[in-house]
Amino acid sequence: MRICVIIPHYDHVEQFTSMLDKLVSADLPLIIVDDASPKSAFRQLEEVLGREAPGALLLRHSKNQGKGGAVMTGLRAAYDAGYSHALQVDADGQHDTADIPRFVSLATRHPEALICGKPVFDASISRLRYYARYITLFLSWLESLDTAIEDAMCGFRLYPLSRVVPVFERSRTGKRMAFDPEILVRCVWDGIELRYLPVEVKYPQGGRSHFHYIGDNLEISWMHTRLIIGMLIRLPRLLTRSALDRSRRTTE
Repeated sequence: MRICVIIPHYDHVEQFTSMLDKLVSADLPLIIVDDASPKSAFRQLEEVLGREAPGALLLRHSKNQGKGGAVMTGLRAAYDAGYSHALQVDADGQHDTADIPRFVSLATRHPEALICGKPVFDASISRLRYYARYITLFLSWLESLDTAIEDAMCGFRLYPLSRVVPVFERSRTGKRMAFDPEILVRCVWDGIELRYLPVEVKYPQGGRSHFHYIGDNLEISWMHTRLIIGMLIRLPRLLTRSALDRSRRTTE
């Protein structure tokens, strides 16, 4: 297995810098995809990487595509570079990099599975954000006709590239905030196994969110509409597979 870490980045230099030493100590190659940050922020990012992680690969979008677009660029770049797996870590400091060895260990035992973080939140999560996650989870179950998805929103994931890259390249997967839940539903449709690890997620005090309330909510609503339609198109196959899975579990 060849594993790298991909970090989608947009104007989070301060938060990213605070976690970079821990990323470097994980001893995995780094691929950072800057999603058209302001020029001053990008220059700072270049300086930080040149000083603290000179071996990292830094890619840059000429136009902002959204977090999902940056993740897909990173996954594709990792795949083209010959990596078998890529671990997504967000640049805003939410994810505990101490969990990286646990992801690697589980992926070693289950190389074909998509390893997902299942958040254990502290008091920093808002009530609105907390309940919104469960609404998204319920819709993901409906869209996939499966309860394999235990959390649809956490971006702390280790992707098996040969399985996942074809999934988003043959579909119009959302490039912004809709990416995280949509790619999981599409992976379930494709029969990719999901495995979950409990991980701590913290929302740093004073942290900046790039969530656009109107635009991103509209995109997420459109994503759910597309996935419901996609589920209906695949309904006979999904129902057949569900029945076979139940029969297999009963036999076992």
